[in-house]
Amino acid sequence: MIQARNNRHALRGKTLAALVAPFALAASGIAGAAGQASPALTANPETLSEAAAAACGCLYSVINLDPEGGAFPLLNEKGQAAVGSFVFGTQRFFDGDRLHDLGSLGGGYTLARGLNNRGVVVGESTDDTAPFGALRAFTWTVARGMRALPGAEGASARDINDRNQVAGLMPVPEVSRRAVRWDPDGRIVFLGPLPLSGSEAWAINNYARTGGFMDVIPSGAIHATIWNPAGALTDLGTLGGFRAFTRFVNERGEAAGTSDNTSNDTELGFYWNPGVGLIPTGAQGGGSRLVADFNDRGETVGDTDFSGGNGGYLWSRALGLRLLPRGPGVETDAFALNNRTQIVGGIRLSTGGELRAVRWDGLTAPIDLNTRLYRPPAGLVLQAGAAINDAGDILAYSNAGLVLLRPGKRGTDAPVLGPVRNLPTTVSVGQDVGLALGFTDNAPSQTHRAKVEWSDGCVSPHPLVHEAGGVGEVSFQHRFCSAGYYTLTVRVTDSGGRSTETQRDVVVNAPGLAAVGGLGTLARGAQGATEKGKAAQGLRFALWAPVSSAGGTAAKSAAAVTAVPTFSLSGPFHFRSEQLSATAAGGQLVRMEGTGRYNGRPGYRFQAEVQGSKRLQVRIVHSDANGKEVVDYDNAAADRNLVTEGGLALSN
Repeated sequence: MIQARNNRHALRGKTLAALVAPFALAASGIAGAAGQASPALTANPETLSEAAAAACGCLYSVINLDPEGGAFPLLNEKGQAAVGSFVFGTQRFFDGDRLHDLGSLGGGYTLARGLNNRGVVVGESTDDTAPFGALRAFTWTVARGMRALPGAEGASARDINDRNQVAGLMPVPEVSRRAVRWDPDGRIVFLGPLPLSGSEAWAINNYARTGGFMDVIPSGAIHATIWNPAGALTDLGTLGGFRAFTRFVNERGEAAGTSDNTSNDTELGFYWNPGVGLIPTGAQGGGSRLVADFNDRGETVGDTDFSGGNGGYLWSRALGLRLLPRGPGVETDAFALNNRTQIVGGIRLSTGGELRAVRWDGLTAPIDLNTRLYRPPAGLVLQAGAAINDAGDILAYSNAGLVLLRPGKRGTDAPVLGPVRNLPTTVSVGQDVGLALGFTDNAPSQTHRAKVEWSDGCVSPHPLVHEAGGVGEVSFQHRFCSAGYYTLTVRVTDSGGRSTETQRDVVVNAPGLAAVGGLGTLARGAQGATEKGKAAQGLRFALWAPVSSAGGTAAKSAAAVTAVPTFSLSGPFHFRSEQLSATAAGGQLVRMEGTGRYNGRPGYRFQAEVQGSKRLQVRIVHSDANGKEVVDYDNAAADRNLVTEGGLALSN
């Protein structure tokens, strides 16, 4: 099986934080042409300047889109979006005013992977065939709903252009999968010659030039590829390593992606066009270059390692690789850019501390987007920009989920919700919590009602709403009565009938019950294909399970256990357990094993070890057609199994 390395560092330590002072910085002169190391990469002196932020002239209204937004947030030039959460099972399309559920082909699992400027969503979904449902590529529109694309089961659509041509992959009898293009008339175009074991198409421009990868030589090395409109292959090769992947193709037919270096221990960014060939975006041997986005001007952004740390960068052929000014922070990360060279990402204000969502205009001062919000709800903190279009619309991660920042003072008529406040990630049976959620409405005369639902089935008092002049707060209480992993849903509806909801998850332990549980984020993104650089949130985990002794005896419980044990990972890929068992291995060490679905596909096995509150080691595998074990994810390296946000706990 071909495997691709995650092409982004995780959005590390995504902790919630109080608002800090506004910041913006004068751009610093950062030297360093392509292929040359620069001393300026290790230093970035800046000074605080609120005046620079005010001079930005930008003000954004806030629109809630998704309670998490971890499943490939997509934004088009019309300000429409396709968003979703693996954790809460949401997959939705925002038409500029309202959210629409994508649904599925009957099997329940759906993942949106591409969106064009005509509002067409593509991806993969399971149908209702027995026993597990077949995975199929789909297209979706508001008018026609979801439709399966023709071809074999196991296909996945990865991108779509404005001519409604779709790029993706499909299993074929000769190999595990083959890169394909679906044309609007239903015709399937197989791209390139038959690969050694597999090929995949990940990106397509409006001229049907398509990018991806293919194993093309007997050694099994994976080469970055471009296919022309007729499906003919251009082998881009690698930067000297074993693997390379084309992740982006712009409207000029240029490509960008990542490649292993000559020693196969570092990932480098690359740029390609027919005239210059494949060139590294930065100095080889100077640390990894992770490519998050690529625009039609031939510029890339992402995250890079350098002596003394890592940070977000902007690369072009003219200027080479330049670090983005970091403001008062110690670390930066860039996730997306538009054709105006406006860049969004995050700045970490202290080592191991919180991220703040920012926008750079080229190499000028970063602007804290939290300081540019129009009437935000109480407690809202923007943590990182995830996408930006040429009109200036921004998708951003926040402590209230994924939001759209729309330039100006007019969002939608729906209420805008802030985060649920005062809910711990882990609680105990019998514990009372008093919670609150702030909201705003652009119509001050509206009145609001709230509905609160807990999946644990425990009875709660009705929520109370306090409001005046379009600003309000929902307050509510809950006493936990059952151990397990549960979800809270809060929905606020205005007097005009428009509603917005948010969700949170929580782990509940019980006195007398030995159990392992936790919520959080692992230190780095997953090993696995993240074809468009959209896995900015990193790898989030959620788990809860009763723990047996080494001899297999379950601990006695003072509370009835009705919850189903669960283990899930979401970010660059999604995994959800279908069966699991957990066994104490001594001290603060617990071993788990079981089966589950990887990106909706059944037949995967996992093993996990929980060690104390900050270590989660996970290995996920499956068997290929010949019965050989294939590793899909393994974070055995110490820096990749560290929990940076949230935590783990072994109770009783």
